[in-house]
Amino acid sequence: MPKDIDSIQIIIDEAMEKLLVETVIDNFKDLEDKRNKKDYGMDSKGLGYTFDSKKKALDNLYYGKREVKNIPWKFCSNRSLKIAMSIIDLLHSRMFPIVWNEDLIKWKPTEKTDKEKVERINKLMDWWIRARSRMKGFFDGWCKVAVGYGDVASEITWDIKYIDIGEVLETPIIDEFGIQLREKDGTPSVSKEKKLRIEENTKTEIIPRENIFLGRDIQEDPVIIKCNWIYSDLEQMEQEGKAVNVSIPTFETSNYLKTKIENVINETYSSSTAENIETIKEIKLRSTPIDVLKCYIKIDIDRDGFAEDVRILIDPLRKVFLGGVAVKDISKRGKRPIDFTKINDLIEDPTALEGYGYLEIVAPLAEEIDAIFNQLTDANTLSILKPGFYDPSGNLVPQNITIAPNKLIPVSNPQRNIYYPDFQIPTERLIVAIRTVMEFIERLTAASSYVLGRESEIVGGSGTATRTQAIVGAAEQRFAIPAEKLREGAGRILTLILDQVQKNIPPGLENRILGEDDQPIFNSNELTDDGISGEYDAYLLEDASMGSDNTQRQLISNLYALLMQNPLVATNATNLYSITAELIKAHKENPVDYIGPEPEPLTLMTPEEENTRIVQGDFKHVNVKMTENHLQHLTSHQAFIQSPTMQVIAINNTNMIQQLIAFIQQHIQQHMVMMQQMMATMTKFGGQGGQPGQGGSGQATTGQPGMGNIAEPAGSVAARQETGASGFTPSM
Repeated sequence: MPKDIDSIQIIIDEAMEKLLVETVIDNFKDLEDKRNKKDYGMDSKGLGYTFDSKKKALDNLYYGKREVKNIPWKFCSNRSLKIAMSIIDLLHSRMFPIVWNEDLIKWKPTEKTDKEKVERINKLMDWWIRARSRMKGFFDGWCKVAVGYGDVASEITWDIKYIDIGEVLETPIIDEFGIQLREKDGTPSVSKEKKLRIEENTKTEIIPRENIFLGRDIQEDPVIIKCNWIYSDLEQMEQEGKAVNVSIPTFETSNYLKTKIENVINETYSSSTAENIETIKEIKLRSTPIDVLKCYIKIDIDRDGFAEDVRILIDPLRKVFLGGVAVKDISKRGKRPIDFTKINDLIEDPTALEGYGYLEIVAPLAEEIDAIFNQLTDANTLSILKPGFYDPSGNLVPQNITIAPNKLIPVSNPQRNIYYPDFQIPTERLIVAIRTVMEFIERLTAASSYVLGRESEIVGGSGTATRTQAIVGAAEQRFAIPAEKLREGAGRILTLILDQVQKNIPPGLENRILGEDDQPIFNSNELTDDGISGEYDAYLLEDASMGSDNTQRQLISNLYALLMQNPLVATNATNLYSITAELIKAHKENPVDYIGPEPEPLTLMTPEEENTRIVQGDFKHVNVKMTENHLQHLTSHQAFIQSPTMQVIAINNTNMIQQLIAFIQQHIQQHMVMMQQMMATMTKFGGQGGQPGQGGSGQATTGQPGMGNIAEPAGSVAARQETGASGFTPSM
């Protein structure tokens, strides 16, 4: 079958098709064997774990599922307190806001490019992440999987959906002479076609741990993902050019799914006499599940001596080649659209892709707490319904004895014929053991009762604010490295998303991206292949508040109070609006509702531009502004007085030169006054350091370090100003 013009399927011959099938199956068996041969530890019964049994045990631990227990008696206590679930959910709720903050996502180019294109990428991806693909929900689940299992795999693809909007396109039918044909009733002949709306988007999915098989390098070594589709899905993929050998063979000798599945169905229903047997067979065919191996592998498919990176689909059960594409055809950068992120390293192999999750860390402690709690429950049962012994030769029938308040049971000589042994149940010791285990959990995960809203009450806990702060500080240190690894992983995923956008960006997208004023933020034809070309890496800035809203408000409030004392902020409307808006955002409110839209940024003139306006006599637009570089202006204006331009004016127009020099001297004096005010303010609020109330005489202080303890250029400028700089007079 000739290859479809619009298809990106690799072009191979019959021999290569069979080679690819056998290669993928062989690699799958090899990776599966390596996984099964790893040591995953032992369970409580001393039996060795396999990958699947270990995964199932961790899942059961999280959901509180326990094996049926008949020891020490049938129906004894077998509850789970779901401590593992509580800890993982708690860590997830703490870790996710530390890792994911859409306001802290930045993009940096990996090569030289213009500033306008970088700003375009930042605006485009901010809209894409927030509005188009809505990545927050994905990273929420992604973060939870990483915290629980220690690692998480994900794949990014370009998804196209065709939606029937209920409209029909009618196209007139004309003959070879351009004359429209008509029906028998005289109406014009038209062809009708459904009008479909096309929605294109990036699709990011978490790959279950049991479905991915990989080596040590996710971009270089073979990576195999187990997928499950039904026959009708693969048939649709074949029609879209995403799969082959589903209903039509590529070559005469090719294995293809339809015949192999139909053979099994025909054999199953060979003795059926139902009238609608063909319909039943068609339904069975379309709903047949197919296990498919998706393999990323480097192999020389065109036999040119260079191994191409390709993605192959095969059915290992029926040995059917279902298609293949080159990675360069599905990625702008030519990188595999998959990522593997781990939160903790294995101590014996830190470079391995596998991680070590918190479920595995807390598993022994959670199981111990469940065991102790069940012992307490059973002990209470024994204390209420005590087991005993009786004389079988008497007339006592134990099955007929029931107990109730104030009920007496007649027994002949109960002191001799009935005996209840005394069970010593160490209840207090078990309670102490639970507290001790909780202490270990607190140390391992920083998930203490403080986090639940009160001071710690476990063994060794002082219940003081000092100890609480120690717990919080330890938690921040413990979460710093895992959070950094998750941020790096999130950055890689966002980079792969941009890669898909650059490869498949639909035309006219700029018309759909609107700003807060419901107006397009991009110009027409701005988001083209060339307009967003280049390599950019995403990175997530560290959140100083560690995901805490209260901490964020405190940080912003402190920063606001500090910056309001700075004349560079207090005298600039743009800076003042910016810091005020951040303060309002910290309280989850919209700044526009309180302080209106953001003002236009203040345009500052360079000293050269001011000199030009002075010569032109445009004095009213030459004003001193607080945010200018006053030293630069002083130097430039002073030099301009002695410049050749001023000398020429002095020769040709004596009156004009006197006006210009007078204005320049006045302007220089204004700069000096403004600079004095700035230095005085900075000395008052930032130049003293030490404890509040101490003078600014320059004496050493032993209090909290402040700005005065750090040598800065502003300090030397202020010192020179105090020794007579204010008396400077420009030369004529």
